[in-house]
Amino acid sequence: MADAYKIGKIWGIDIELHWTFIALLLVTLWLSLPTGFLFVLIVLLFLCVLIHELSHSFVSMRNGIRVSRIVLLPLGGVSIIDISEIDPRIEFNIAVAGPLMSLLLGAIFGFFVAFSPPGSLTEVLQFLFEINILLGAFNLLPAFPTDGGRVFRSWLERKYDEYKATMITIKASNVTMGLFILGTLAYVLIITAPFYSKEFIFLWDLLIVFFLYNGAQQEKQTIEIKRETRGVKLRSLATKRFVLVAPSSSVQELYQTVKRTREHMLITKLGDGYAYVNLLRKERLRPEMWARDLAVKIPSVDMNENIIDALESMESNESGLAAVTHKGKLVGIVTISHIQAFLSLHILRGHSRK
Repeated sequence: MADAYKIGKIWGIDIELHWTFIALLLVTLWLSLPTGFLFVLIVLLFLCVLIHELSHSFVSMRNGIRVSRIVLLPLGGVSIIDISEIDPRIEFNIAVAGPLMSLLLGAIFGFFVAFSPPGSLTEVLQFLFEINILLGAFNLLPAFPTDGGRVFRSWLERKYDEYKATMITIKASNVTMGLFILGTLAYVLIITAPFYSKEFIFLWDLLIVFFLYNGAQQEKQTIEIKRETRGVKLRSLATKRFVLVAPSSSVQELYQTVKRTREHMLITKLGDGYAYVNLLRKERLRPEMWARDLAVKIPSVDMNENIIDALESMESNESGLAAVTHKGKLVGIVTISHIQAFLSLHILRGHSRK
């Protein structure tokens, strides 16, 4: 994800902070001076969010699904998981793992609250108890883009196809948003609190509704595109405008290859997959470098894969380029911009026929 900064690795997964989250931490630290109590609460809250996201990642990896990174944002966290092609039962297990972990954390903190003496420590435990229960419950709502939306859709897919299950979940999302707005209005009218406090609650809940609405619309757009491109395979878009070079090719040999073939797209083998030879890297090229030193791993997608599934796989891997393969052999390459341009033309062509 752009504008996110890596702070470490857990189980081989990059842990990153989005710049907006860093800004939130700095503002919270300033507001909580000189005690820093509010800052400590926010840090503990997002440690719980990180554990929530790690539970998704753990179940994903147990099912052989790659997790590239976890990004923490002001509204929570997101795990970058390649779920372009996944069995609904596995998606159910991945999606439900996070909320269940939050509810478990809430129960643990609640147990300690019951036996803790009055004081600052008990206040912290009480906060963690309440926030984890709220986080778990919120993420079980049958609304996109929460975990609950994916749980609900994957459960529906036991009876319906993906398109119908998604559209039913979008309707459930709309109902959830409506009830959320009504609940917020009722709460603001009933509670006794200063006007600025009510205003903050209303605006915060409005931001959550916007988050839910945007997520539901993205899911709708994706499933509509997937439906309109059903049967369009990646092999129809793959291009052979590239040159496969050996990992041991020197910079001088790469130069001669580009000069001879007039192709700047160089691909090399890297481990079990393929990689793009980045000749425009920020560091200066040196004569002693080899192709493998310049290689940036790219995802491999089967040529018989649906183009929208391939696009989702590339986006989840945050790669603008993918190797198109058949039985493990490289047969072409494809770029995100190429797929997006084709989708625009394909959908426009479909609408012009109606």
